Amino acid sequence: MKLTYSVVIEQYPSNYGAYAPDVPGCFSTAGTPDEMLAMIREALTFHIEATVEHGDPVPMPTRSVDDAIACHCQAVFGHEADWLTEFGEFPSTLWMWFQSVEVEIPAPHAARAEVTA
Repeated sequence: MKLTYSVVIEQYPSNYGAYAPDVPGCFSTAGTPDEMLAMIREALTFHIEATVEHGDPVPMPTRSVDDAIACHCQAVFGHEADWLTEFGEFPSTLWMWFQSVEVEIPAPHAARAEVTA
């Protein structure tokens, strides 16, 4: 099954980070933009496979890139005060972009069958 998620990719002074707002808890980091795209695809695939193995539903992609932008902006401004209290300064984002990423995962029923077999 192919699913397309909107992801947030940020460049920091020493690396890149990415996450998909539709898949809470799934994020990745890498040294280059190309590596980051490969790593977030892999992270999404493994995260979704683990979710299915635990009997939970596949987190379906529901956000457009525009929705991901709004979600990211709300999360950043909502947690900035917490970050400042804990770490003393908000991380410096050099560049940010939003992109759709397609991942291939086993059909949920096939993944469950593999786990029980």
